[in-house]
Amino acid sequence: LNNTARHANSHLAIMGKPVVGKTQFLLKILTDIRIQSNYQTNFIYFDYKGDVVENARFLELARVQPFRLLQGGQSLPINPFILPAYDEQTINVSAREKAESFASINSKLGVVQKGALSEAIRAAYVKRAGSATPYPDFPDILEAANVAYEADGKKDDSLIEVLRDLSDFDLFWRHGTEGTPMDRVANRTMLIDVHAMPVLKELVAYLVIERLYKEMATLPDSPVTEGRRTIRTILVIDEAHNYLGQRNMFLQRIIREGRSKGVVVFFASQSPNDYQQKFFNFQELLEFAYIFQCDGVAGGSVQDILGCSAKTAKELQTEIARLEPWQVIARSQAKTEDYVKFTAEAFYKSYA
Repeated sequence: LNNTARHANSHLAIMGKPVVGKTQFLLKILTDIRIQSNYQTNFIYFDYKGDVVENARFLELARVQPFRLLQGGQSLPINPFILPAYDEQTINVSAREKAESFASINSKLGVVQKGALSEAIRAAYVKRAGSATPYPDFPDILEAANVAYEADGKKDDSLIEVLRDLSDFDLFWRHGTEGTPMDRVANRTMLIDVHAMPVLKELVAYLVIERLYKEMATLPDSPVTEGRRTIRTILVIDEAHNYLGQRNMFLQRIIREGRSKGVVVFFASQSPNDYQQKFFNFQELLEFAYIFQCDGVAGGSVQDILGCSAKTAKELQTEIARLEPWQVIARSQAKTEDYVKFTAEAFYKSYA
């Protein structure tokens, strides 16, 4: 994965229908990496369906800390409002970024709501200024928004609804919580189980991805030893088709800029078609792609993912639909071949 002479990056995608083996293949790869790196390579895994968090053997072998959101009162010990500095300019930039983040995920948030959210965030920082913890939490933001709405005689809208959910669901660290929030996420191996959440799955992921990018940007380049670049952390996005359509600028920046920093993205999704987004070409930045059985795959997607000819892609459309469970078609590392076909290894068999 991290051979700099052979590969432009280490980003990876696994695609296929449910129950064809892609999750087991992904868990095998992640466990291999953890063990072979002597647990120095970390990962952050977003579990969309809630099946991985129940795999006790995987959690044990890969040494993963699970966070089961909305289950037993567990929340993420992360505060999305921690900044490197708390001067007015830094706060203003962060407030606008947060507003853009919320609006990119919730189509109901328009220009007016974005402005109101930015103002509420700035007001919440003012409230905490000068304290030992100069960063607000979501109850602070909700309170500031409510005060502004009451002063303007405005009724509750979609913004208040989102902020109320974030506050009431207790998803992130809040003031009064025992212990301090994580100082860094890039040096942790954790699984964030969002399957029990009726809403806000994508927003939780967005805020954590933003935090990871901000940390990544401050890191020195990852060392290269004997042509192998050290992978520091892997962002793993399960059911990625739920995220790929969003204009997540921080995910895009990690994919573009992460190589030199040793930060890698692994996707698991249902089809190669998921990576065809008009606003961002995920396909050309995926060095590794593994296609399990899929239905309705576009020839253009296969061609872009595998780097094969249009003729080969057309021939593969039918074959991909007829693959047996565990059979995989992938990009060939040999220039004389358009693709390779192999049988994937399962975590439960490799680590019985």
